[in-house]
Amino acid sequence: MKRIFLHFILAASVLVAGAAQSVDSWRSYLSYYNTSIVAEGNDYIFAVANGSLYSYRKDDNSIRYYSKENGLNDTQILALAFNSSEKTFITAYSNGNIDLISENHTIYNIPFLMSSSNVQDKTVNAIFTHNEYAYLSANFGVIALNVKKKEIKETCFLDAPVSSLTILGDSIYACTGKGVLTAALSDNLINPNNWRPFSHGITEASETDSVLRLCTFGDGLCLLLKNRGVYWKSGGEVRRILNHNSLKSIKTENGKLLAFSASELYIFSSLTEYDKGGISNIADVSSLKDASIFWLATGQGGLAGIRRIGQNQYQSLASIVNADCPKYNYNAFMQMQGNKLYIAGGGRWSNRLFRPATVMAYDTDSLKWKNHADIGGAQDATSIAVDPADENHIFVSTWGEGVYEIKGNEIAAHYNHTNSALSTIYPGAAVAYNYIRAEGLIFDRGRNLWMTNSEVATTVVVRKADGTWRNFNYPDIANATLADKILIDANGYKWINLVRDRKSGIFVLDDKGTIDDSADDESYYYSSLSDVMGDIGAKEFTCIVEDLKGEIWIGTNRGPVYISVPSRGPKGTMLCQRIIRTDEYGLSDYFLKDERINAIAVDGGNRKWLGTESSGLYLVSENGLEVIHHFTSANSPLLSDRIESLAINHQTGEVFIGTSNGLVSFTGDAIKGAESYTNVYAYPNPVRPEDTFVIISGLMAESNVKITDSRGSLLFQGRSNGGMVRWNCRNQNNGKSVVSGVYFVLASSPGAAESVVAKIAVVR
Repeated sequence: MKRIFLHFILAASVLVAGAAQSVDSWRSYLSYYNTSIVAEGNDYIFAVANGSLYSYRKDDNSIRYYSKENGLNDTQILALAFNSSEKTFITAYSNGNIDLISENHTIYNIPFLMSSSNVQDKTVNAIFTHNEYAYLSANFGVIALNVKKKEIKETCFLDAPVSSLTILGDSIYACTGKGVLTAALSDNLINPNNWRPFSHGITEASETDSVLRLCTFGDGLCLLLKNRGVYWKSGGEVRRILNHNSLKSIKTENGKLLAFSASELYIFSSLTEYDKGGISNIADVSSLKDASIFWLATGQGGLAGIRRIGQNQYQSLASIVNADCPKYNYNAFMQMQGNKLYIAGGGRWSNRLFRPATVMAYDTDSLKWKNHADIGGAQDATSIAVDPADENHIFVSTWGEGVYEIKGNEIAAHYNHTNSALSTIYPGAAVAYNYIRAEGLIFDRGRNLWMTNSEVATTVVVRKADGTWRNFNYPDIANATLADKILIDANGYKWINLVRDRKSGIFVLDDKGTIDDSADDESYYYSSLSDVMGDIGAKEFTCIVEDLKGEIWIGTNRGPVYISVPSRGPKGTMLCQRIIRTDEYGLSDYFLKDERINAIAVDGGNRKWLGTESSGLYLVSENGLEVIHHFTSANSPLLSDRIESLAINHQTGEVFIGTSNGLVSFTGDAIKGAESYTNVYAYPNPVRPEDTFVIISGLMAESNVKITDSRGSLLFQGRSNGGMVRWNCRNQNNGKSVVSGVYFVLASSPGAAESVVAKIAVVR
């Protein structure tokens, strides 16, 4: 392709600028790095990257991002198309859900396939539009959707996955895993007997397994055959029009046949004439409006627009690179360090996930992302530790390649079984370098870096502040299948949750602060946890945190449990407590007793956020007895009911929620308590008619807060959640909204005299 000479980059920001977020507001942080699908409309180009949707407006070059936060009904888009007749984009999600999106951004949901109990595999592979219809090629067959009426016309079960389909004349053709099938449009397509085999007549190819895609061109049918190229068939005539062994797909748009491989685009204006362009990383192409303009999905190169200016010559119109976003929608581990959120985009469970070892960092002040992508060629990053003395100095553990040390943007060191105290599962073997399973990185107060090392004898490893290494063999947990995170509590005890299988349970270590002298260590391994009724029956121990009052909360496959302060530590016996809830019928049971708790986070009000395997996210009171919020993918912008990790910005109250489909956040009403009342403020202030509540922030923890009018009449009294309290601008005594005026906020810490800390102006 000719060198581009008119070129501009749109460095697209996923987030709307502005640091302030309203309480109870949601925000999505999705990856838009890898653009894989594109569809041109009249005014917009829609594209899918990492399963997420964004658009480019042609007249003003603006970019818009879409999520459940601003109207979409699901996540993980598999197929996208534009229906020109109805000026509507059709999106099909991985669970079968369907959204129709007009160019004025009105969204209409069709959950028919998602809700169907008759279809197990609801994967949609492609969408073909014809007149007012959209035909969805699915793994079970074909769906005919009337876009104009916004309803499903027909559902056709073909007993074979359909990769693509097209319409020629009065017949429909479907490319399936059992060959090409055809039926008359006038037939009842629901009846599988009306679909009959279609012989492509290509003598050098099999009828059943060689056709990958099909479309129409002119008065004939085009077929993409595996390793052979593109064939055209009309009546009894069959000819090969492009000999190519690595084409990815074909489609017909705007009267032109488009065929492309990963690096070549072929544009046919007739059976014998075509242009060829060399373009990097082609994933998809669309051209519906101008026959000389083509829009390309180019993977990590983003969305590109090109114009034909001569034979095999093209000029760039646009290059949209989604740079300011997380690299992947993977959230195995998250932590806040100062004003930055760090994410390890890897994972592991019964085996490796083989995800590129990536650290994604989000600055909550500048609202900018920084990605340390594909670190050292390793895979499955599992945890991160930031040097308390230098935020640009971090360590990253991996589930196979050991630990990486990063300074600035460079890898400073790679620690494995040859140059550290880490061990490999298979010493001396060729695969030894890929079986150093490290986890749980955490710095202690002396800047010693602790970590776990699974499936080896020395499960606990330390890189000391002076750069030397030690490892420890505690026989009770030697060769544990999955030694997970390390919690260092207020007393300096090290708590390790051993997740599952061999040596599952909880390990507690008191090393007395003497790393080099293990003789004085006290430790205990709890292979099970018990309450006053006996063994709670947990087999998986997935997470562990310390709350603001020193209680230890543990996530298990039998719900959450906690250990009170008096029973902590390596003492040989340790009773836990379960949360007992009474339902509306007066029946009592253990809270979430059949649910796995994947993550627990403690907010500024000492309340607990519980991330579950399949039931979404819970916010419960300090003791767990009250459910304050229960968010699911059905009742909120939550991207999935499977929560993988949690982290909280205690300065703003923003709760980051890592789900199996990406990252979102919820800004709650609790922040970390302040040390004094010197920086108390209220927002919004003044309170205007459109505001439903006001936040008083910067309070000391557990403040008793009163709000009075100018005459001293008490209108509100309550306790702060950490350093924050919310007032709905109503008189607590009669429920009526307060009138315009100035109101006084009085606060006191427990046992102290109250004082006026803020004033609130209300304008009605």
